[in-house]
Amino acid sequence: MWVWLAIALSALLHISAAYSGPRWQFYFFKPFTLVLLLVLAWQSGSGDAYHWTIMVGLALSLVGDVFLMLPNDRFIAGLTSFLLAHIAYSAAFWSQFGGGMVWWLPALLAAAGVIALLLLLPGLGRWVLPVAVYIAVICQMAWAAGEYWLTASDMPALLAFVGALVFMFSDLCLAFNRFRGAFRSATAWIMGSYFLAQGLFVATLATGVVR
Repeated sequence: MWVWLAIALSALLHISAAYSGPRWQFYFFKPFTLVLLLVLAWQSGSGDAYHWTIMVGLALSLVGDVFLMLPNDRFIAGLTSFLLAHIAYSAAFWSQFGGGMVWWLPALLAAAGVIALLLLLPGLGRWVLPVAVYIAVICQMAWAAGEYWLTASDMPALLAFVGALVFMFSDLCLAFNRFRGAFRSATAWIMGSYFLAQGLFVATLATGVVR
């Protein structure tokens, strides 16, 4: 319980600093929140493939956070880091999949991805292809988590699926803020949902027994 409170407080300190400072607080607590999640994941997992791929996803996310915080634009490096993080999370969720596959879920996620891309298209310019690839990968990650939940029907699987959907929402807010015009509440929506999604992924290690 205390570690989760520490994670929530660290996340809130980062978000509040984005609006009112100080700058050191903004730069420190974003990666520190991921470090706390990594420590919790390390302590919670069983050392199997699922555990390690979640850890890899968190580590890559931490690298992506650092790139996106740098004063100079490192967007493509950050995008690549998170792309690899989503692939790691996908591998974790697919490793838990068993049983028949449903096709309505990827169809819905693909439709949502296409709609998101079309909404972003006017502002993408040369970023069309990288963003399209990123959308495809994160939709695939949500598909993996959804298949995991539909076949396992347990609490870790539900947390994984909800976390994947929340992560999609966070990335969509980030994309709209960057490519369609910044809005003041962006950081609260982006980072609040981002930290929540990562926390839900870590909670899959601490809740129940992963197959």
